Amino acid sequence: MSVCTFLAADCPLAAWEPSQDYPLEINLDDGTIEDGGADDNYFLQPFEEVQDYTDKQNGVSLEWNYTEGRAKQIVAYIKNALRNTASVELWHVWLMDYYEFEDRPFMHRQTISIDELTVNHIREIDDAEIWNRPDKQYPSRPSFYCLEINR
Repeated sequence: MSVCTFLAADCPLAAWEPSQDYPLEINLDDGTIEDGGADDNYFLQPFEEVQDYTDKQNGVSLEWNYTEGRAKQIVAYIKNALRNTASVELWHVWLMDYYEFEDRPFMHRQTISIDELTVNHIREIDDAEIWNRPDKQYPSRPSFYCLEINR
């Protein structure tokens, strides 16, 4: 299992990949990843499991290291998607196949308009800790985050 950040909507969401290959350096000793920082160095891949988390019909998973330039592109991507649908959801979850009532995720939801959306919202969702707020009675419960952006 792993952490996943994805966008969901009731309209088709286009995939995205960088215009070129960029170098990738992973340092396991200090836990850092260096990818050159190019604004277009991220991926939006079809996310088939979207309906496991939301009622929305379509999803793309976001594969990236956050930068402000990349977040600005995601804001523009969301604005573009809102031309065809009333809302887009930005999710940050732990991928799960199945969970019992006792270990269901704790949901953190917020709704804003597209006029309010900033790169800080994108960063907050991307940085959100999945395991930071477990229920005291059920310490293995993850936290899921959903930011719904409306027209």
